Amino acid sequence: MNATTVSLSTRRRLALGLSLLVIGVLLGALFGLLAEFILSLFDFQGILGVGAHVGEARGLALTAALGTLIAIVGTGTLIAESMRAEISDDDVLLTWKGASVRVRMELVSSIYLGEDIVLYSKSGTELARARAINPQALRSSLIHHGYPTPSHTEQGEGEFTDDIEILDDDAKRIAAARTKALKTGNTDIAEILRRQLASMGVMSRDLKAGRMGLRTEFRKLDPFRSAAVTA
Repeated sequence: MNATTVSLSTRRRLALGLSLLVIGVLLGALFGLLAEFILSLFDFQGILGVGAHVGEARGLALTAALGTLIAIVGTGTLIAESMRAEISDDDVLLTWKGASVRVRMELVSSIYLGEDIVLYSKSGTELARARAINPQALRSSLIHHGYPTPSHTEQGEGEFTDDIEILDDDAKRIAAARTKALKTGNTDIAEILRRQLASMGVMSRDLKAGRMGLRTEFRKLDPFRSAAVTA
């Protein structure tokens, strides 16, 4: 059977694009007003009349257009970096921000679908974890292709902690390297390191901390039974 592709919904794309467009236009116009005000302090006469005084229409239109362009580029980048899932009767492929993970169907014992989508093996090892998009389409596609019905409850929810001291020295080094990769935008490397931790029985998840930050929590499987983690 052909694979089903799930990505950001059209409604979300439109809402994201319109909101960033409005923000871009407003910030561009405000920047134009500020620039014209600062230039007016130096008796600037404008260039061919553009920006000759505070509130000059062509100058504001120019900076608003610049803000619009930036908003369009930003929207395209956010959409391109959002998670995309390809679900078939054979496997699930998740891609996001340059990272990807493919998991064979026979390895998937259960699925959590909430803020993240998590594929579990029988031992509870996280075979894949990514920020979920379009959850209704993900759920229906997974069920359609014969995967376990996704649960709203994450395995070991109460066992996650941000205390890195629960890890041994090797796991601490990998966790530190993963944090560095996330901060520098190397999502692909961070995903490889997440799988290394999972192979050691350490599950990791990233939670929002403030507007821009991330906080990583860990959960150790005890006892841990080895499980295949696919590349």
